Amino acid sequence: MRSILNPALLGGALLVCMQAAAQQPAAGQNRGVIELMNQVEAVNVELKRLRGELEVLTNALDNAQRRQRDMYLDLDTRLRRLEGSGGEGAQLQDKAHAELEARVRRLEAALAARESPGTAAAVPAAPAAPSVGAVAAPTPPVAPTPPSVQSPASAAATADANSPRRVYDAALAAYRGGDYQGAIAAFDAFVKRFPRDALAPNAQYWIGDSWFNLRDFRAAANAQQALISGYPDSTKVPDAMLNLSSAQSALGEGAAARKTLEDVIAKYPQSDAAEKARQRLGRLN
Repeated sequence: MRSILNPALLGGALLVCMQAAAQQPAAGQNRGVIELMNQVEAVNVELKRLRGELEVLTNALDNAQRRQRDMYLDLDTRLRRLEGSGGEGAQLQDKAHAELEARVRRLEAALAARESPGTAAAVPAAPAAPSVGAVAAPTPPVAPTPPSVQSPASAAATADANSPRRVYDAALAAYRGGDYQGAIAAFDAFVKRFPRDALAPNAQYWIGDSWFNLRDFRAAANAQQALISGYPDSTKVPDAMLNLSSAQSALGEGAAARKTLEDVIAKYPQSDAAEKARQRLGRLN
């Protein structure tokens, strides 16, 4: 009986060993596959992060080029305005001074006419005590104090300082100086004060771009969405869509960023923004 059972036991043990040996390579292979998948996932995460950083840098470069172009156009416009109105401005200033002098002379003449011709009338003697039944003479009226006269030049300067262009330029100066929080506040006040002004879409765009520079990408996206929906006919809309796409990419919303770029190309195919959108889509592919 022992000689019959021993071979059976040996065969069973051998089978168990063979199965274990067969399972060991399979387990090792599974671990290798899992490690490889983890590495691939880590590479994908890093790639998404790098794409977001690339969008941020690309948007910063686009904005720098746009600011340089805007500054050049603004400077050229101001120089042309000064060249074209140099003589006219001097004539207006001379006319304002002449009007001011004439007004002062008229006020002086009016004051002199209210007084008596003689100097004694200007300082009247103390009145005698009235007799019984006599009627007291009426007290002469006091000459009124002349109103303060504001210079036409100063009034024009005050009005010009409160003009939409001046307010916008002040906000833009804060943006160019790197004071993005101050620029956001100034541009937001401009949009609320002059919502229908031609510069209002530009102001709304710079609000979004300032938030982007502060790396608050959600606020940047919301600001550009407000421009797109509030001023759909503005020429700033394509640039706002580019900025929106960059914010969406930085937020990790790759599908939304791609859709926004495709919308730029479809709606504004001949614009500079469409060309930039094509380049960014090429990098995403």
